[in-house]
Amino acid sequence: MSDQTLRDGTIEAFLKLSSAIISDALDLAGVHGTIEGLKTQVQGLKMCGPAYTVRYTPASSALHRFADFMDDVPAGAVVAIDNGGRTDCSVWGDTLSLFASRHDFAGTIIDGVCRDIDGTRDLKYPMFSRGTYMRTGKGRIGVESTLEPIALSAITIRAGDLIFADDTGAVAIPRERIDEVLAFAEKIAKRDDAYAAAIKTGAAMADVWVAGAKA
Repeated sequence: MSDQTLRDGTIEAFLKLSSAIISDALDLAGVHGTIEGLKTQVQGLKMCGPAYTVRYTPASSALHRFADFMDDVPAGAVVAIDNGGRTDCSVWGDTLSLFASRHDFAGTIIDGVCRDIDGTRDLKYPMFSRGTYMRTGKGRIGVESTLEPIALSAITIRAGDLIFADDTGAVAIPRERIDEVLAFAEKIAKRDDAYAAAIKTGAAMADVWVAGAKA
């Protein structure tokens, strides 16, 4: 899925961070990777992994292809689905969440909606989307492509780009910039730890900023 192999420990390192810190790191790297409008449907979970990209279409030629791609998704991947932001029919339900959970997918993010959310929540499976809606997509939409560039909101996602999401929101990191963004993010996290430590000592706000600058 990628022209860059993730270093050992990269996913674990990102999972110690937050979407806010990674967003700041993307700013420092000059990368626009914040995915607007897609939010968690299962509170309290983080998601991080390389994107397995899927695009849906209403084209009649694709209607018979709905979820067969699931057999090709590797463990640890985030299923990133472009349904053009449609909120009138779903592309994912709890049956797919069960399959994904049993096969160790990292989670799913949809520019569109999902359904059967109670089942997905029971599984504690990471799910990020524009919302939920009960109407099935079967017979209305089908898979146009997999492993091709897609759009999540206004962000272009390629197979192998890193997707991170938490309760605050979702971000995408181009696969060739992953190590760079992680380095920035870990420095920001260290600075924020210094802020917190200074506040706990009773420092004035002006001194809190100084402590962070020295971190």
